[in-house]
Amino acid sequence: MTNPYLYAVIALFSLAAMGIVHKLGDRYRTEPLPLTLYAMITAGVLSSIRALGTHTLVSHPPPPQILLVALPFGASAALGLWLFQKGLRYGHIATSWLLVNLSAGIPTVLSIVFYHEHLGWKKSSILLLIVISLLLLWWDRRGQTGPTRDASSYASTEVV
Repeated sequence: MTNPYLYAVIALFSLAAMGIVHKLGDRYRTEPLPLTLYAMITAGVLSSIRALGTHTLVSHPPPPQILLVALPFGASAALGLWLFQKGLRYGHIATSWLLVNLSAGIPTVLSIVFYHEHLGWKKSSILLLIVISLLLLWWDRRGQTGPTRDASSYASTEVV
């Protein structure tokens, strides 16, 4: 297996594990903000170990422009993680997690528009399937009304 495929498989299992941990956080009724803080700290520590372990930071110091990418990326990742975990109290994780993963179509469309990437039949098919999935999600949720449980049910329980 070549590196790109290996990375894709590891990413697949990592994202699956992240979904399981989100569900555990919801089940244990953890507060979303500390959960996000610890997740971001863990990601930062592991990324630092990886970067220092390969000597990339020692032999090639990062250009200052990297902060223009890294800071907004980290901020949006933290905000998205926090709001996702907060929103789980009001909905189903299956629907929420699927919607988050389908949002990958947004950067795909933007890269086609702004970077003029080629839109072949594979990308077109995937984008069409994303639209179909979103329509099916809407159709499924249309019959369900109200939250799965209200936020007041968390007030009487101990916070882990």
